[in-house]
Amino acid sequence: MKKIEIAKITSLNRAPLIIEGYLFEGCDPEAPSIAVVGAMEGKNILPLYTASKLVDFLKNNISGKESIKGDILVIPSINHYALNINERFWPLDKTDINMMFPGYALGETTQRIAKKVFDVLQNYTHGIILENREDLSSCIPYVKLFQSGFEDLQGAKLFGFKLIHHKELTPINTVSLQYNWQLWGTKAYSIVCPNENQIDINSSHEIFEGIIQYLNKNRIIDYKVLNGFESTITTKEDVEIIKTPKSGIFIATKQIGSYVIKDEMIGKIVHSLNGEVIHRFFAPSNGMIVCGYKNALIFEDAVAFRIVKSGS
Repeated sequence: MKKIEIAKITSLNRAPLIIEGYLFEGCDPEAPSIAVVGAMEGKNILPLYTASKLVDFLKNNISGKESIKGDILVIPSINHYALNINERFWPLDKTDINMMFPGYALGETTQRIAKKVFDVLQNYTHGIILENREDLSSCIPYVKLFQSGFEDLQGAKLFGFKLIHHKELTPINTVSLQYNWQLWGTKAYSIVCPNENQIDINSSHEIFEGIIQYLNKNRIIDYKVLNGFESTITTKEDVEIIKTPKSGIFIATKQIGSYVIKDEMIGKIVHSLNGEVIHRFFAPSNGMIVCGYKNALIFEDAVAFRIVKSGS
């Protein structure tokens, strides 16, 4: 294993930002290569933990053996400044690094960071981006792929997650790492992690196993694990969005990942002052709850649940 410097940004009032990666060199020059990017935001705790767990696994379980066939680069964190103060975006101007690719060497700080990172990443044949949902919901782990014309849906199935969200591409997505990575020929995927302040060990283990399975099936490593799920590809037409008509204390009676039947009660809202149940949520169809509102207080018209429909 080699620890390499990806980028260094000096600061007037604190230590420099040094982005480091852990490079595991493969024994087969013909094998595919892969880069894994962890926390690009300051609140990406599960992506950070999962990436660091991957480094530890590669270092202590198969590093130095013939099991690593292709080069593997893991960058656990990019936005250290935001992580240190629990901010989501770049603290100085609140910009999102994942909206700055492919970057610009003479631009703003986050554009320059994106440029330095992308210069290193674009030479890899495969790429994985670990990220959280952008809204106030938690979710089951899933693969997110934009409908860009460059995406590899069959490759996404190799992770063995339950769902692949084949998401409509919007103009703002064209400055994301996934889109630009794919544009330059890399088979890139985003793995969306549960949006939690605490480490969800079960979800982290599921994501970690999915990455190991992907590495093995692409012959980047030789380390077999049990097969995961046969992934279901979903688009927005497959998802029921359930919003709340009232604000109050939100209580989910069915957990994320639960299968539900039509008209089954899945949650309720309690009046925050008198304790009265002022709204009950019922499943509009058969399916699985894939996302749920994660805060105790919910506001009117917020998305409480997302259900992927099943059955005929």
